[in-house]
Amino acid sequence: MSNRELTNVVEGNAYRILVRGKEHSWVLDEPLDKGGTNEGPAPVESFLGALLSCLTISFQFSARRKNVPIERIEGWVAANETKYIEQIAIELQVWSPAPEETVRALLPFAERGCFVKNAIKAEIDVSVELIVNATAAAGAPAAG
Repeated sequence: MSNRELTNVVEGNAYRILVRGKEHSWVLDEPLDKGGTNEGPAPVESFLGALLSCLTISFQFSARRKNVPIERIEGWVAANETKYIEQIAIELQVWSPAPEETVRALLPFAERGCFVKNAIKAEIDVSVELIVNATAAAGAPAAG
């Protein structure tokens, strides 16, 4: 079906799950107050981390394709705490010597290229805020 395949193993009635991919393995679990052993992130935390990471990588990929220099990207993601996820907020802070409008123009490409974001159903409101932090232009001396 796909070139991306994972398996998992859980023993007994525990929530601790070992997830295995082609070359990596990791543990997902629930916190102690939810009956888990807190040996790894909860599945929702892992999903949110995957979403934020995918969008960041896609932003970086778009910048490379368009030859826009990026010095640093920091991200933040949060989801509501109701029975189901209904809303996700993401913030990316980008440091670049490129003009702000050039950096902002990368966001639509990054959102379209993020496979994790594209797998989210349309009923879930995902907002992405981009903050661009100017840095010294390439070849220009940094302000001191």
